[in-house]
Amino acid sequence: MKKAMLALGLIGIVALLFGAEMAGAQSGPIKVGVNSAWDYPGGQGVKRGGEMAIKDINAAGGLLGRKVEGIFYDNKVDPNEAKNATERLLYRDKVDVILGFWRSDLAIVAQPLVMEAKKILLIGGASTPVVTLERIKKDYKTNRYTFTTTVNTYLTMLSMERGVIEALKMGYGKIALLVEKAAWCDPLYDSWMKKYGDKVVFSTRFSTTATDFSVEFSQVKAKGADILAFITTGKGGTPSVKQWYDMKIPAIYCGYNVDSQDPNFSQVTEGKTQGVAGSTVGGVAGWPITPKSLKFYEEYKKAYGAYPIAYTNGVSYDAVMAWAHAVKLAGTVETEAVVKSLERKDLNYEGVCGVIEAFDEIHNPYGGGWKKGESWGWVAYQWQDGKRVPFWPEQYSSAKMIIPDWVKKLQKK
Repeated sequence: MKKAMLALGLIGIVALLFGAEMAGAQSGPIKVGVNSAWDYPGGQGVKRGGEMAIKDINAAGGLLGRKVEGIFYDNKVDPNEAKNATERLLYRDKVDVILGFWRSDLAIVAQPLVMEAKKILLIGGASTPVVTLERIKKDYKTNRYTFTTTVNTYLTMLSMERGVIEALKMGYGKIALLVEKAAWCDPLYDSWMKKYGDKVVFSTRFSTTATDFSVEFSQVKAKGADILAFITTGKGGTPSVKQWYDMKIPAIYCGYNVDSQDPNFSQVTEGKTQGVAGSTVGGVAGWPITPKSLKFYEEYKKAYGAYPIAYTNGVSYDAVMAWAHAVKLAGTVETEAVVKSLERKDLNYEGVCGVIEAFDEIHNPYGGGWKKGESWGWVAYQWQDGKRVPFWPEQYSSAKMIIPDWVKKLQKK
């Protein structure tokens, strides 16, 4: 009898302790893990976008009556460190959701760890279709916890291609295609080579750490290219524009260059940006895509002393805020319930970058003027007279694309 009572007493104590632990888990902070690289504009944008979202959620009273806590790790653009940081967030810090990965190669290696733990992964920069289009469609049950506010390469490249399209309309037709060696660029390079192959007179892939393009640009000039389609998120953004100008390459510079998203890029390049075309998420550039865009733009400057450079600032902010919106709809932070909310056809979250009416079958956002299969939030712009001006899509354009006078003179057009 005494043994039975003792056993019941022990069971009661264990139950009380377990109940207290569960109650603490339900009343303690909701944890958002952020895994990115601080030393690059793109990686820094993931961190800062996450910070601003968490700050705004807490300023509005928290989430489900609980404070939101951010836990941040710098993966230093190293795959092993990205995996290690992911495991720390999942099993030591016990986060409820992970935001991260400006670089696609890091998202590819870390995603399986998050999926195995059945936690939601918010992609705040990486656009490789591997983590969404390929993995979710192939194995939805395993990978359904991944959502992106960046949209995949097949969609982002629609905005990156606008400069090429406009140059072709103007009568230019010899393309030099210079694309960095990164996972997200593979489908872009293959697609453009297939589409424009008869017009490509020179093509190459270069390292994300490359900063000297004199050899490649000499080939661009020698082959007679009049369109320079340059794609980079790495170290080559600023040097490539300076060298293009200094070497007097007679080709229209267009494509995608993260550095050129900097509102101070004209000063950074010593005034050599005239005519450089690129693309970014319009709401992050301070263009009034939604009523929240300009407010975010100005609040960012107050917080960090300068306006945002990379698009990742805005898409990361929207990723966390859309997730928080889904948590409120679900009434819980429990993963499966939040996934169901994120997959609702009437999610209707108004963000900085655009309105997310819903996420489609491969968990890319659409809405607010961008339909399924379009580059949600993205705008093509060109540097004209020291300022970025949007020229596509039409509803957000304020100018038409031009050709720099010095380029026209060299081309004798």
